[in-house]
Amino acid sequence: MRRLLFATSVLAAAVAAAPFAAAQPPADPVVKVQAVFGPEQFPMAGVTADVAPCAGGASVATLTTGDDGSATYNGAIGCYKVQVSAPIGCSLDGDAAQQVTSLPGLTPTALFHFRCA
Repeated sequence: MRRLLFATSVLAAAVAAAPFAAAQPPADPVVKVQAVFGPEQFPMAGVTADVAPCAGGASVATLTTGDDGSATYNGAIGCYKVQVSAPIGCSLDGDAAQQVTSLPGLTPTALFHFRCA
């Protein structure tokens, strides 16, 4: 009986001393890319965007917009350069590259407008 009580108290002490595993909330996306076309701004699927640090260097992600015309990059908070290329039969209104800076709790959107024939 003493052994059972001792073993139970040792197990209880070990459980009490162990840190609780806190559930981490899902991280906010760092950058959102949105592609639209026409004056109605219809969502545009299949647009490819390269995401690279503003300071230069290799691309950290290549995103493709989905049916809703958007794609997100989940990475470290900071400054990013987002560059797209116009799909065949479309032209881009504005610059092909945009610089966005993400902050905790804030997801910037790089919005690209296209004209398609």
